[in-house]
Amino acid sequence: MNDAKETIYPWFVLLSFSFMFFLVTAGTFTSLGVVLPDMVSELGWDWTAAGLGFTILGISCGLSSYPPAFMIRRFGVRATILFGTAILVAGYLLLYFVQSVPAYFAAMLLAGTGFSFVATVPGTFMIARSFKKQSMAFGIYFTIGGVGGIVGPLIYFLAVGVWDEWRMHWMIVAVLTAIAGVITAAFLREGEDEDRRAADVATAAAVESASGVYVTKQSWTALQALRTPQFYIIAAGYVAFLLCGITVNSLSVGHLTEIGIAMGVAGGLLSFEAFLNAASRAVSGFIGEYVDPKILLIVALALLVAGMVGLGVGTNWFALMVYAIGIGVGYGMTFLATSVLLMNYYGRSAYLELFSFMNVAATLASFGPFLGGYMRDVTGSFSYAFFLYTLVPAAVLVAVLFMRPPLRAEAEEVEEEEIMTAAILTRAGDLGHVAD
Repeated sequence: MNDAKETIYPWFVLLSFSFMFFLVTAGTFTSLGVVLPDMVSELGWDWTAAGLGFTILGISCGLSSYPPAFMIRRFGVRATILFGTAILVAGYLLLYFVQSVPAYFAAMLLAGTGFSFVATVPGTFMIARSFKKQSMAFGIYFTIGGVGGIVGPLIYFLAVGVWDEWRMHWMIVAVLTAIAGVITAAFLREGEDEDRRAADVATAAAVESASGVYVTKQSWTALQALRTPQFYIIAAGYVAFLLCGITVNSLSVGHLTEIGIAMGVAGGLLSFEAFLNAASRAVSGFIGEYVDPKILLIVALALLVAGMVGLGVGTNWFALMVYAIGIGVGYGMTFLATSVLLMNYYGRSAYLELFSFMNVAATLASFGPFLGGYMRDVTGSFSYAFFLYTLVPAAVLVAVLFMRPPLRAEAEEVEEEEIMTAAILTRAGDLGHVAD
């Protein structure tokens, strides 16, 4: 019986956190871009205000990424999940009743903060503690979360179709989030026994990693990792895909409808892009067990560049398909590759803090919708912003091409000493042969 429980529990962790990620994705970044046109029209806002709200959502999500790590270390994952659920539900309910721009901004602040406390920070931390094959598990986690990007717009269409009211979208996700948060927290296990199991999983993962995938054998602290350029390159990749993804989710529907694409087609393309986003996470998660995530990251960044260009052009079906495939697959692969690469390069003990810091750095991506909305109001087109943002993943792509796995300074010194010792012994052996 105990063996069965030990086998089932990691899957409970994976599926429960995946469902939380699914709901928070459905209720925030993806669906907001579909609901915003109705909100702007009914409440009389301009696109600068609408884009700024999306930016506040991203900024609050980024800046609040480290507090969950601190809270997990201090109070545990259960308390963190319950706290985040309460904040999220409050944000959704405020959006349900929203009438003014300040209330919209406050709701975005709550939703972004709640996202950090229930989604990827605690989710990837708990999943990594439960599975040896973290790339596969992350792939499943990110995939189910990505499916929320498909369902989010569908919840909006359901709310409008059944109740003829976009506000019901926010009530539906509020109720579902409250239920999922309570269930997830209720069945989590914490304590010293769980810490020991997590240590055993990490040790087994390092031993059993595939030959083509680099996994560090060194023990890293977060401070040591922050001193390496590789961390900032990986973080830049994380910023790049979020910049493209957040901007596309918030502005693509408005952009495409303005250039003559039907609302149904524009929303359908966003859902198709979200579907590819989710599917690519699963595929790259399994591939990542055998192919180094650095290669996946290179491919993903190239796809993001192509996708942004396609969206900027967006006047024919070929460009629209390039946009949907490039952003969808590129977003999903980059999300997976950066997360796994961070763990493979620096180990699991420092991952919680490093992933949190990476999300804090990703706050920079949150200015994308605001700047894009501003450029639209000034120039009359969203295209200029899309072309400008293309430069970010392109620059990161060049850096990743030249990136090598990090090596701690102490290890480098030991390695040099070993080489010198071997050289001395070899030289001594040669002299011995000469003497003979």
